[in-house]
Amino acid sequence: MRGMRLLMALACIVVIIGALKLAGDLLVPVMLAFFLTVISLPVLRTLREHGVPRFPAVLMTVVVDIAVLSPVALLSLNLVVEFQNKFDYYNRELTKKAGEFQAWLKEEFNYEMKIDPEKVIESVQAYVLNFLGGAAEFLKDFTFVLIVMIFFLLEAGGFSRKMSAIQSARGPDFGRFVATAKDVQKYLGIKTVISAVTGLLAGLLTWKLGLDFALLWGMVAFTFNYIPAVGSIIASIPPTLLAIVDKGPGTATVVLLGYLAINMVLGNFVEPMLLGRRFGISTSVVVLSVVFWGWLWGLAGMFLAVPLTMLLKVALDNSDEFRWLAIAMGKHDVAPEGEPPEA
Repeated sequence: MRGMRLLMALACIVVIIGALKLAGDLLVPVMLAFFLTVISLPVLRTLREHGVPRFPAVLMTVVVDIAVLSPVALLSLNLVVEFQNKFDYYNRELTKKAGEFQAWLKEEFNYEMKIDPEKVIESVQAYVLNFLGGAAEFLKDFTFVLIVMIFFLLEAGGFSRKMSAIQSARGPDFGRFVATAKDVQKYLGIKTVISAVTGLLAGLLTWKLGLDFALLWGMVAFTFNYIPAVGSIIASIPPTLLAIVDKGPGTATVVLLGYLAINMVLGNFVEPMLLGRRFGISTSVVVLSVVFWGWLWGLAGMFLAVPLTMLLKVALDNSDEFRWLAIAMGKHDVAPEGEPPEA
């Protein structure tokens, strides 16, 4: 009987995932608004503590968000447009370099590449254009995100009281979700600081090496650092390819090693030290979450993968049938009762 209930629950999960996939156009802006609200709550709380009424405080919070995000978005778009104007030139030069490398392998080692360089470059080109299209879609939905965020901020003040009222009415206990929301707030705040440092160092590295659009590569590194595990690797590809075209393989190697060094130090030492152990999601689950949410909701899903997985872990932990999944997603081994955990 228990096995039948588990199968029914799994079937329901499949249906829910399908529904989330189909409703992505609506749900992605709502989730973005929710997480922007979580980040903005300290600003709203500070204004309220200084006696600003709720509605003006909410509007001032949104204005602060726009004042921070708009210059970054406009600058990024201008840099992307400038890069697009020279994209055909870079594409031709990269194809030429790939052909020369293929001929060198044939001459020196009598090895003929089975991969067509032009097809690989076309794939890179398609990836760049898809990314630009995704960024344009996000900007198109940004007004809707702001409107939803205003309503979330207006409701934020009474959220704790509402949760207590639900529990008093014998409803579910949302206390863990409230605590997890605070963890998400801390995670996003620390991630923003680390991403800013990553972008600054990447921009300085590419500028020092004389690459074009150094500011753009800093912006890309800042943005993609929000994607765990693979984001920094993706961000290093365009400047490395540009270095091959403009400076040669030696400079490209320096760019690649520089990106690896930046992300190794910040991602493996500084970020874990600041975050601590309380988030409790294993590295493999983080990577799988990026793949899953990326498949489900595209680029936005990859950015929101860790916060969404944190909330999902809490939901599973509150379920009798799926608590074992929450334990499996945890970062540390769970020892049997009475025994210390493994080191």
